Amino acid sequence: MAVVALLLLFSGGFVLDVVDIDLSLGWIAVALGIAITAGAVRAGLVPTIGALWLFALWWYVFPPLVGYLTGNWATGSRYTYPRLLDYGYTSAYDELVGGIESGVGFGLAFAIVVGTVGYIAGTAISWYSAR
Repeated sequence: MAVVALLLLFSGGFVLDVVDIDLSLGWIAVALGIAITAGAVRAGLVPTIGALWLFALWWYVFPPLVGYLTGNWATGSRYTYPRLLDYGYTSAYDELVGGIESGVGFGLAFAIVVGTVGYIAGTAISWYSAR
């Protein structure tokens, strides 16, 4: 639920042009924070990976979706990010489909790696603080 609330907050910030969705360490830190928190409260590894996959999928898909729906899409605009592999599409629809494909593939790998590492770290922190 917290991840959904966070995504709604980020979505509103992006639509209002307050939040910029680009490749930065800040987004990785948010994802790692989600995983560490889930480990600390013992939310379960599978739900943690699922939540991070949702977060990663949103990160890939939401900007091109907004550009597609508003018609403000243009090559090199804020609606064509993230470009992790430096791909570029010629239309808003192609950008959206590319974001979905990347979000499903790379997002799952990201969720598994960051989710597992963060969850283990959160569990260790919780265990250590309880002792």
